[in-house]
Amino acid sequence: METVFKDEAIVLRKSLVGSVDLSITVYTKQVGKENIYISKGQIIKSTVITATEPFNWIKGVFRYVKGKLYLQEIDRYRNLSLPISQDIKKFETAFYINRVFNKYVIFPDEKFYILLKKTFYYLSEGYSPEYIKLNFLSKLVYLSGIYPELDTCQICKAKVSLRNIGTVSVERTGVICSKCFGKRNGYGFYSSLKGLKSVSFQNLEKLKLKKGDIESLTSFFEEYLSKNT
Repeated sequence: METVFKDEAIVLRKSLVGSVDLSITVYTKQVGKENIYISKGQIIKSTVITATEPFNWIKGVFRYVKGKLYLQEIDRYRNLSLPISQDIKKFETAFYINRVFNKYVIFPDEKFYILLKKTFYYLSEGYSPEYIKLNFLSKLVYLSGIYPELDTCQICKAKVSLRNIGTVSVERTGVICSKCFGKRNGYGFYSSLKGLKSVSFQNLEKLKLKKGDIESLTSFFEEYLSKNT
């Protein structure tokens, strides 16, 4: 049975197959993660080769034949790979995002597709790679439905604010008030988590986080994902 449909995708990976063929891994808006085989992809000269570089956005006609996905036609594409590859920090960040996305996103979901598309777009547009990485992680946690609970103490269920924040616990997946924690600290970290929950890519740098804060928050989300997914 053959199914032909229009869709858009982000290229995650490109691999050589033998001496002439190619295989690309994509995450599409409709069907999620798929491998696409391109016969003679190493030697043909067309927009297909440029368009299928990692991090690029493509829109076109796809075809399912006996459970395998093929790229039949490219209508449009945006070359995000070129500006990303011209800056080593952007390049490293893009590969990091690919690795994390591949690890934690298994099923098709349009909201994850949009997150990936926006992440590579804003990374290519000159936004800080450190901020992009952090925002990607925070939004990945949020869209997975496991963002830390920031309003209620996870022990006594009391309301938590800047006045009584104790800490934010990875293990308890949320805040602990100063009474239960035994001391009051972590209010700056708490404020940053509040801001990251809803900030857009365009307004990321308005958070005005210090380098050390960005590193701490990135490490927090990495640990949070590893222990809560």
